Amino acid sequence: MVLDKNEFSRRFTDGKQAVMLYLTAGQRPDQFDFNEDAHTLSTGYWPTPLKEYERVIVYKRAEAGGMAQVWVGDNAGLIPDGNQWHYRARNVQMFEANDDFKTLFGLHPPQRIRYLYPEQTNSKRVASYLREAVADDDDVLKLPLGAATTVRRLQQARLHQQKFRDALLLRWQGACAVTGIEEPMLLRASHIKPYADSSAAECVSAHNGLLLAAGLDALFDKGFVTFDENGRLLRSDLLTPDVAAAFGLKEKMQLSDILTAEAHNFMRLHREKIFLKARSARRMRA
Repeated sequence: MVLDKNEFSRRFTDGKQAVMLYLTAGQRPDQFDFNEDAHTLSTGYWPTPLKEYERVIVYKRAEAGGMAQVWVGDNAGLIPDGNQWHYRARNVQMFEANDDFKTLFGLHPPQRIRYLYPEQTNSKRVASYLREAVADDDDVLKLPLGAATTVRRLQQARLHQQKFRDALLLRWQGACAVTGIEEPMLLRASHIKPYADSSAAECVSAHNGLLLAAGLDALFDKGFVTFDENGRLLRSDLLTPDVAAAFGLKEKMQLSDILTAEAHNFMRLHREKIFLKARSARRMRA
């Protein structure tokens, strides 16, 4: 479908705060991906956003003789990764456009990022995460395993876990990745690849985690459940129907968002090393 300024105004000037990304014809940020089947968009890595936003708009300038491409997605989310941020959106629509950025949106194209409706308030979630990140000491994250005392290791683990939890609260929009529960006291920041086996970077990476309700976290941590390539929940053979029902497991449960490429690698490891051990234990008992 071709998008012009009138159609854009009719569809998308509804007051929703949007982050706008401008790509040249040959530019493709690392990890940029549009999944046409799932209608999801991963924008790659960009600087820290200054504003809260609900929508992602990506404009890719036309190549010679072609048309520009435009992606517009809602239900936006954030994945912090060091000083860069991975922007995600769902319910994505893809368009072609004959107009340049300024004609289509009525704004000058940004060097990297600009915002639609910039008068809206700054992001409290982003600001909160950045304050927590400042407290982390880079030297602590780089300490080799044998260089710290037990107390220092505990301090390091607490720093890791706080940063990790903050990252997952942003990435999963403050709700359980499966059930949608939003009560913070009932949510757990769950590593996909176990903390003990992870590098310092993996310990705090939002790609290596799920925000789960406490019961699901326990099941996932012990290998009683995992998730397939499409985010569907899989139950171990060791989990009896009665126990599954007691934990509130239902048919067709799945993750509320698709995983990034990095998260898929971690989840594959979980299926092979954690989930399958539980199934093996069942066979050994039989």
